[in-house]
Amino acid sequence: MYEVTSNKPSEQADAVEIETLAAAGQFSVFAIRVWSSSAKQRMPIEHALGRLFNDFRCDPALQLFDECMALLAVSAIRKVEIGCCPSNMYVVADENILLRCFAALERGNTDKAEEIIGEVIISPLTKTFCRSAQLYVQHLSNAGLGFTRPVNLSVVNT
Repeated sequence: MYEVTSNKPSEQADAVEIETLAAAGQFSVFAIRVWSSSAKQRMPIEHALGRLFNDFRCDPALQLFDECMALLAVSAIRKVEIGCCPSNMYVVADENILLRCFAALERGNTDKAEEIIGEVIISPLTKTFCRSAQLYVQHLSNAGLGFTRPVNLSVVNT
């Protein structure tokens, strides 16, 4: 994994600003970037992210998140790009793959999640990744963090 330090939008036409993501997306992008930096520095994950997960009352999710990121790091089929924290205001393409996988799991679509994560990790480990990721997503949901924004509907009397 390596960090992308540019503050410019990704070359994708659909570059997404982090601040427009739902709560779990913003939380996860920050955690991904801190995990990547701390792994390079060989810093214990509890030291790097323990307080964040504790503050959001999703402590059990930390170990699951660490499992997902470790699986990604050791089973990637190519170099994985991660945004530099906090200077990159945009979601990097590989971060987006993770977010799309998490969102598919939140919707209960495991097959789609496995297909998505299969874009970056070896196929024999997609199911293993998604098992840990599903539990991570559930813990975030229990803490009130979702990957999709609620739809705001209003009733209009005619």
